Amino acid sequence: MPKPIKKRIQKKSISEREVMTLYEKLVDYYLENKKTVYTWIAVAVLFIAVVSGIAYYNRTLAEQAESLQYEGYKLYHGLYQNDDKKTDEETLRAALEKFRAAYDKKSSPITLLYIANTQFALGQYEEARKTLNEFIEKYPRNEELLPLAYYKLATVQIEEGKREEALKTLDSLYSLKTSPFLKDVALNESARLLEEMGKKEEALKRYEKIVEDHPTSPYYQDALAKVKEGEKAKKPEAEKKDKPAGK
Repeated sequence: MPKPIKKRIQKKSISEREVMTLYEKLVDYYLENKKTVYTWIAVAVLFIAVVSGIAYYNRTLAEQAESLQYEGYKLYHGLYQNDDKKTDEETLRAALEKFRAAYDKKSSPITLLYIANTQFALGQYEEARKTLNEFIEKYPRNEELLPLAYYKLATVQIEEGKREEALKTLDSLYSLKTSPFLKDVALNESARLLEEMGKKEEALKRYEKIVEDHPTSPYYQDALAKVKEGEKAKKPEAEKKDKPAGK
């Protein structure tokens, strides 16, 4: 008995008529909503143009800022000394102009810090202090540069004779939770200031902190010597107290 012939199941395909129907619907929609379609096309084109323009503008500014910063960097570090006969002050002023122009093009924490350093080198302590305070306010989470800004601010305050303010700034540097850097520097500088102010006991506590918490610090040996010196000074006083009266 011959086997029954199985009919092949043909997969349904989109007919040409169905494609034409979809195309016709789109054409009808376009004809009925020309204004809306043109509006959305115009919006899309404008959006692409704006985004592309902003990207190009930012890239151009970044390149210009980088170039200006490099020019300022070379001036600040004296790389132009053999090229002209400018005085140190003139060179620093030229560097400051470059750094400011770079920062105006594109704000950057390193550029702002260079502005403050250049102002300090020129003896513009008030301007440097304002710039550093701006840095601290604007970049509170910059782990690498924020400690440097605090340290430089303390240096400015010391130059201005504001030692109490400098101590507070160094304490702020030591207490920074966003960065582990320059803790030993803050302790050493504040200890040195306290000694100059005649507050030897407070200074000794800072040196002890360096010895306890920063054994690899470059200030460790000096701090250890200060601690031993303080212990020697305390022994005669302790002996006097223990010695019976009249002897």
